[in-house]
Amino acid sequence: MTSKERITTAMKCGIPDRVPICLGMSEMVPVKYFGNDYIEFFVKNPVPLWKARVETEYDRFHGDAFLHLGTKPSPHDPELTRKVTSETADEIYYTLTYNTPKGKLSGEYHISRNSPPSRITPFVSDPEAEMPKVMELLKHPDTQDLSEISIAYNAIGDRAHAGLWISTPVDWWDWLRGTQNMIMDLMLTPELMADIFKQYTEYSVALVNHVFKNTKLDSVGLGGSSTSMSVISPDLHRRFSLDFGKAVCSAAHKFDVPVQYHMCGKSRQALPITAEMGVDGFDALESPPTGNVDLAEVKRTFGSRISLRGNVNSIHVMLNGTPDEVENTVKACMDAAKDGGGYMLAVGDQTPRDTPEENIHAFVEAGLKYGKY
Repeated sequence: MTSKERITTAMKCGIPDRVPICLGMSEMVPVKYFGNDYIEFFVKNPVPLWKARVETEYDRFHGDAFLHLGTKPSPHDPELTRKVTSETADEIYYTLTYNTPKGKLSGEYHISRNSPPSRITPFVSDPEAEMPKVMELLKHPDTQDLSEISIAYNAIGDRAHAGLWISTPVDWWDWLRGTQNMIMDLMLTPELMADIFKQYTEYSVALVNHVFKNTKLDSVGLGGSSTSMSVISPDLHRRFSLDFGKAVCSAAHKFDVPVQYHMCGKSRQALPITAEMGVDGFDALESPPTGNVDLAEVKRTFGSRISLRGNVNSIHVMLNGTPDEVENTVKACMDAAKDGGGYMLAVGDQTPRDTPEENIHAFVEAGLKYGKY
């Protein structure tokens, strides 16, 4: 099987030729091998993240690459402008502004040579007053630009499983408001949040329909890091994520496309709620101490109904462990979840930038050793 076939089969709870080996590389490790400079990578000489990821995970380390792609804005969307407010050789401060017909939404950001873009101030300062501006961001899902998705998908070929990335409403609001503000909004203005999230859900469903009618991708990934039980409660997850998840899953399944839900941090209490959405897979399943998932228990509980991806601890095993500890952890994951298919070996979040190469190689080698059917 190719990497694409192997991951897709496992995500649909099938038995591939062997367990897929996914290193969980977001931007940190790829940036390291493409100059180790975030300003060069993202600003001065931008590298498509999909290219850096597949060339690092598949070409360099021989894992089964897994990544997500996103659409580009519709020509009818509010213009997003970027203004540098302060720049030195080592860091840049800048403002991103959505110029909507109802007014501007601006957020301040920072990037340095050693760290990725980070938010300083949120786009939305007063949700009730600025709701008309926010709604302008959710008007044109069916004319989003798909050209870069098609280019990337064709260039990736069989080296990676490539899905469509859609943030959950909570994660999307976190991006616009900041984490602390987002939590307070859910607690203090739930009716307003429900109205905003209903519109976001309709937008996301229309986007799924637009993408899968007009281009080719392998799955839908729902991004729910901020729905982690390390951030919000199970009650808030049910209230603000469940209907969204059900709607997106229903739309994706009409195209025979599996849906995988990503939640890092402590996720065990959220898994039954997430399963109600109709998702085909759970992703991250972080182990203690940063998470709280017992992989064998989750495999017993959800059986062959939902595929599982992850559980190797990013910090305590990959970053700070030894190659022997990596191998032992990989073996334990295989023993817990390999039987019957539907398991993808992966880290509990992304592989950290300073992970020793010998640990990455040990991860892949152990996956090949213990992942046979």
